Amino acid sequence: MGVGIGAIAQEIGLTKDTLRVWERRYGFPNPMRSPGGERLYPQEQVSKLRLVKRLLDAGHRPSKVLAQSVEMLQQLAESSGVGQDAPDAELDHLIALLRAGSFEDFRFGLLKRATRDGLERFVLDVAAPLAARVGNAWAAGTLQVYHEHLFSEALQATLRNLMRPLSDALRGRGSRPRVLLTTLSGEGHGLGILMAEAMFTLSECECVQLGLQTPLHDIVDAVAAHNIDIVALSFSAVLPAQSISNGIADLRNLLPSHVRIWVGGSSPALRRKFNDGVHHVEGLTPIDEIVADWRQTSVLR
Repeated sequence: MGVGIGAIAQEIGLTKDTLRVWERRYGFPNPMRSPGGERLYPQEQVSKLRLVKRLLDAGHRPSKVLAQSVEMLQQLAESSGVGQDAPDAELDHLIALLRAGSFEDFRFGLLKRATRDGLERFVLDVAAPLAARVGNAWAAGTLQVYHEHLFSEALQATLRNLMRPLSDALRGRGSRPRVLLTTLSGEGHGLGILMAEAMFTLSECECVQLGLQTPLHDIVDAVAAHNIDIVALSFSAVLPAQSISNGIADLRNLLPSHVRIWVGGSSPALRRKFNDGVHHVEGLTPIDEIVADWRQTSVLR
């Protein structure tokens, strides 16, 4: 039994071609074969690939990490600061509940923090760092994919409930900017764009949420139909850097020049310089400030 190459590419963010090249050039991964000839990766190789991907995102080279044992890679990750979380007893307790399968207690813990903290502090102090912890634990193999899915479901429900009264109050007030939020085809991680929506809502923007993996021409049609000022896109490390670059460039060419594109997320591809009209938002905290800048420049224009 093993994990197919397509599932590896989707879950870890490594292309099929990359896995094949590593297999040929470095001898790892070393998959089994199904009766039909499909590559199947044992769980221990999947865990190592998760760790390798984290190290590559931190700047390490494939030739330096692929030949190393898991123990050596874990030491390298620790010395490089990869996957380390700031101490927080409450967040650690929530992760422990998730790992132990105490899902109702986990959901109650999220709701309790949300009720106590309010939307902004819950997003910045709980949702974002907790999502990073879950990602690190998944990469280390201490949480499984179904843990991550249950976490995502619970967090999305909590955020939606927190946002709903404010979103309903903003609708129909003519609040600007009007922000369309989505991800491009191939990007199936939606927590980043949902947390961004919360921060845009707190900045009194009217948000139009399209969900995940929206084709470019559908984004263009929605921009025209809803009189959108800003398209906000989120990227995890799943999509290859070239796919992200090409997708953003193609969307920029398809949209009217006055419509801004704001991009954010954990993908290392966002560190590169983009064309005019595309702005990299580094984290959730700056959203309020860049919205204020947009309003000021729009008035001046």
